[in-house]
Amino acid sequence: MQAKSFLGTMREHVRHFYASSMHSEVSDANIRGYLRAASQIEDVWQQIDNRLAELTAQGTAAWDAYRQQGYPLAFIRAARAYQVFVKELLEADAAANPATVGYLPRVTYDQADALCHQIQPDLERAIASLNDPNYRLDVALPLVLGPRIESEDEPCPLAHLQGMIAAAREVRDWAGGLVTQYQLAVQHTDKPVPAEVSAHLTKLQTLLASGDSQLRFGTDLVGQISQGQATQQLHEDAENNLWAGLQNFFLINQVVALPELLQQPRTPAFPAGRPRVYHDQRIRPDELWRIAAPSARSELRGTKFGSDEMKEMCEKMGGILSAGAQQYLDESEAALGSGDIYIIAAMANCPFEPLYRARRQLTIAGANIPATYEFHWDFHRGHIEQSQRYKRVSDWQECEE
Repeated sequence: MQAKSFLGTMREHVRHFYASSMHSEVSDANIRGYLRAASQIEDVWQQIDNRLAELTAQGTAAWDAYRQQGYPLAFIRAARAYQVFVKELLEADAAANPATVGYLPRVTYDQADALCHQIQPDLERAIASLNDPNYRLDVALPLVLGPRIESEDEPCPLAHLQGMIAAAREVRDWAGGLVTQYQLAVQHTDKPVPAEVSAHLTKLQTLLASGDSQLRFGTDLVGQISQGQATQQLHEDAENNLWAGLQNFFLINQVVALPELLQQPRTPAFPAGRPRVYHDQRIRPDELWRIAAPSARSELRGTKFGSDEMKEMCEKMGGILSAGAQQYLDESEAALGSGDIYIIAAMANCPFEPLYRARRQLTIAGANIPATYEFHWDFHRGHIEQSQRYKRVSDWQECEE
């Protein structure tokens, strides 16, 4: 029988105090739990590769075999990219400050947590599309990397940027390897190579070159930051370039098997047809959690503070979710799925809804939102609120009066 030593306990208390009290860091236990739960990704990826090998062994042309497995390949590679991104953020932070291993700066925790919540849906889609020959998409492809969480009051830690570099390099290695693997499979096919397949290979190489340039530029900026010679603008430019490079590699990993995704125009948020008619509906306090941002659900659901705030919010709303709010929720979810917007934070006040940023000018729930503006639905006043940038605070707050 083993017992935990007193010295080990004291060391853990010291680490907790040093990280949480002196550095305002938070435990990464939830993040490591999500990573552990994603352990089946490698197994599913191997199943997909086995299916590809079976198809080509049966004489299916490489490009047709890849296209038949396009959906499961796209989703499993996306899930794997999120898994690696999170893992590299944790490892970079641990290497930068061993005294706080097991704890993360708030921005790194929020980013890792947001990415973790993308893993399971993509993993489930990969499994479903692999096993169901009649699988129908429920999201727009190609997927867009995100949500992206940005530092609120100060530049993100250097270790955070170094984690992004490591993640970008690893995802880039897959992208390049997958393109080469696909190219070799095409070259070893006895059938004539269609012109569109050759054109697709050229586009993939172009995307790789673009991502490489963005990764190198961002890495060079981080090198300058590491010398202590950087403004906040330099931090933002470094992060922007690293994120852009990651997005390019994230895209390549999906479109290797689906060339049509590089040819088709962006899917609109809602298809043409009869518009949906919305009506006010009754809502209970616990149902308000589906409105809250993922980080708020993770941290507050089940707590007394969170439960009390949602009960108070529901009373302020008169127990009614308005027709306008429902339209906003549907259209923002569709815009998130198509990559037109992304989550950058959660509103501090109950019901802790996501704060979005628009990638391009768009209209949601009748409101015109300019590109790069931040916006959310103000559930206290019943309309969209938008700004170039909202003030950031460090903690959750009670309901507004």
